[in-house]
Amino acid sequence: MTFPAFIRPVPNTWFPIVAPRSVDAMTSSTAQEQDEAAQHRGSQGRRARYRDVLSAAEFRAIFAANIVSMLGNVVAAVALTVLVYQQTRSPSLAASVMALSFLPYLIGGALLGAAADRLPARRVLVACDLASAALIGCMIIPGMPLPALLALLSATGLLSPVYQGARSAVLPEVLPPGPRYVLGRALMRMVAQSAQIVGYGAGGLLLAILSPRGALLADALSFAASGLVLRFGITARPASATRRGSMARDSLTGIWKVFAHRPTRRILLFSWLVPACIVAPEALAAPYATHIGQPARAAGFLLMGIPLGTVAADVLAARLLPSRLQRRIIIPAALLPAAPLAAFATSPGLALAVGLLVIAGLGNAWTAGIDGLLIDTAPASLRNRALALAGAGIMFTQGAGFALWGIVGQYLPPTAAIPLAAAAGALATTILRPQRPLRLS
Repeated sequence: MTFPAFIRPVPNTWFPIVAPRSVDAMTSSTAQEQDEAAQHRGSQGRRARYRDVLSAAEFRAIFAANIVSMLGNVVAAVALTVLVYQQTRSPSLAASVMALSFLPYLIGGALLGAAADRLPARRVLVACDLASAALIGCMIIPGMPLPALLALLSATGLLSPVYQGARSAVLPEVLPPGPRYVLGRALMRMVAQSAQIVGYGAGGLLLAILSPRGALLADALSFAASGLVLRFGITARPASATRRGSMARDSLTGIWKVFAHRPTRRILLFSWLVPACIVAPEALAAPYATHIGQPARAAGFLLMGIPLGTVAADVLAARLLPSRLQRRIIIPAALLPAAPLAAFATSPGLALAVGLLVIAGLGNAWTAGIDGLLIDTAPASLRNRALALAGAGIMFTQGAGFALWGIVGQYLPPTAAIPLAAAAGALATTILRPQRPLRLS
């Protein structure tokens, strides 16, 4: 499911390399990794409970901050699109709000990804929230020209991968890798998907009460509230790596090192390209609604399908399955959407189409297994960069996938384009199937 620029979705993964300075340091690092691996093997058969996750005070702060800012983001996504359309009466310029939501993830993730290691996590999280509040606040100024609005939107988007990277880096310290960590990430995803299910409708209703600028003010306040919750809710921790050269060069070097580690590279590509194919029904929701003789507004029901299935998948996989089974179902779950999406070739009616999309969303059960697998596979020195890169990458590739399948829909009917996306997703799953980390074998 894709998110507008303001929406900071659920984290994923990154990492940098810090070379040991001595044989002693190298030996200590190896011993620590072996100890962590032993602890993790012991947790493979256990299941975490929501109570276990929410009992961590710092996670509660991160979770609460995410909910507060997410509510403001969803309303603002609708409000800014309406504001641009009111100023220009141009559907294409209003649509450009969505396009500008994803490009900053590529730029920010590539040039600012090292912030997850070089700067203290709490400082980064609070600074990003307050800076976002200021940028959104500037959009409220009456008479703000359209180019300035779009520039402010892009600047806000540049902060999102930095925020996600810092949050991804601190989460394994708040919830140690294992069942609790996987369930905590699943809870964060459920908030994002639930916002997709009900948020845009709520945003539309709120705009009946507030002006678009009033809704943007609510978003700015939500960012400020999120920053306050994080400032007083999580512990200050030092940066995990020393500063080496410029931020941009360090970030690009980190990307190269991550991709040089083949098992981590496969996991990242898998977690990016499979979802980029599954967004096709969402990109083509309006054309498909028209194709089956429904009004365009029926696309809203279609857009609810995959998020509903994803929420159910997170509950089933992250809460009810032990880590061992979460990893075993990665490939079967990723292949699951192929069948329901291929069925769109038969032009199912609205109710059946929504049901098929819910089933496709259940295939996202693979994310629970991939979360733990990435933590175990990425070398300890690269973990933060891998987590940050994963989060930025999935946002960009989903946005790119949304655009790609929209272009395909210009030349093929949705009854052909959606099954084509299903085949592409199955092919990506087969080629990029993740490998088990050697240190857990």
